[in-house]
Amino acid sequence: MKKKIVSLLTAAIVTASLIVGCGNTAQDSTGGETASASETDAAGETAPAESESEGWGDAQKVTFACWYDEDDMVPIIAAINEKLGGEYVVEYTYIARNDYNNVLGTQLAAGEGPDIVADGTNFPARIKAGNVKEITGAAYLKGINEAGFALCKDGDKIYGIPSYGWFSGVWYNKDIFEQNKVAVPTTFDELVAACDALSANGVQPMGFGLADGDTGVHSLLGYIENNFYEASEEGKSFDEEFAKGLKTMDGTLNQYVKEWSVLVEKGYINDTMVGISNEQALSDFIAGKTAIFNGGPWQYSNLQDAGMNFGMIPNLGSSTENQYLNGGPAVNFGINVNTKNESGAEKLMEALASVEVQQAFVDANVGGFSYKEGVKVDIPDEYEAVKDILENGNVACCWDRWSVNMPSQSLFDEAVSQMQGLAAGSITPDDFVKALDAKAESIRYE
Repeated sequence: MKKKIVSLLTAAIVTASLIVGCGNTAQDSTGGETASASETDAAGETAPAESESEGWGDAQKVTFACWYDEDDMVPIIAAINEKLGGEYVVEYTYIARNDYNNVLGTQLAAGEGPDIVADGTNFPARIKAGNVKEITGAAYLKGINEAGFALCKDGDKIYGIPSYGWFSGVWYNKDIFEQNKVAVPTTFDELVAACDALSANGVQPMGFGLADGDTGVHSLLGYIENNFYEASEEGKSFDEEFAKGLKTMDGTLNQYVKEWSVLVEKGYINDTMVGISNEQALSDFIAGKTAIFNGGPWQYSNLQDAGMNFGMIPNLGSSTENQYLNGGPAVNFGINVNTKNESGAEKLMEALASVEVQQAFVDANVGGFSYKEGVKVDIPDEYEAVKDILENGNVACCWDRWSVNMPSQSLFDEAVSQMQGLAAGSITPDDFVKALDAKAESIRYE
């Protein structure tokens, strides 16, 4: 998969077509902030986004649901409806990210659900369960880079399309670093030293919202990506062997979790953060209360609108050689095998695969990359430190690789849960990897 991403991103830079995932407050759970569960009604139910169908007369409705906030989806829904041309109109339903897998899974198991199935790292599980229709050879697949199908294929058969590629890294407040005469780190040891210097000057180095956020896991797995997966021959094949039950994390990843945990030992990631939401952590970063915040391009507009002087660096390893960002295909779309509106679903897939709709996803955000030929946007200056990484196509994440033989979202969710214990000091690094092994053992397909 990573070699395919290399060819994609090299071409993307040449054609100035780098883009990002949709929404400032909603993203695939493995790719950044999660939508707030409070946005559902008191009964925990979901409702279609308002007004997206207005002005389309007697057009037939075609449905899909996702965790993207309705406000963020307005320009995208408008672009979709424009492509549908009045014959069909989208009825979009927002479901809080925390509820999404349970809601969608229950619907699909009952032979129901929206016409279009949207999912992230769980999309391979939808394929395995027979929930989505095979679309191999569909005309609308033309112009989508092969790397975009990483979560949409089973062998040579294609079952879905990507909407965009995502990446995450580390935002830092340039003014705080400059005022405290702290150099921007390029390795993990330099990151720890920078945190030491900031802390000595009375500055809280890091802000993590571990109550509902996955940034702690991104930080840890980003470190392992750079120090093991991409830095050793064993690392390059480990995830597929792990997914198939041939290897375990315990005995392989322990040392890397222990090395990263110096951030916990020094108190830069701590039990207080277990009670802080990701939204609050972002607000504290914007307010200048912390110098570093793990996140991604979906927060770019928030930071820019606040007038911050900020930049991004990758999650760091021990070397500046061959650095990687966490990332890969985000939300994917497929046709529900139980749709009662197959013609409308096909038309909606055509629209979702179009340059115009893919561009609408891009225009709502800044940064990232596109799998669709013809989508264009520039890279902002704030990404200067990661530009070469993107140009080299060094964007990958282990949970995508887990998906070859397990519903990797479930294992990622387990990692998020165990991260709280790791940050609070109630479990050890050895406990952390053993817990993931136990979860993996219970969810492998075979």
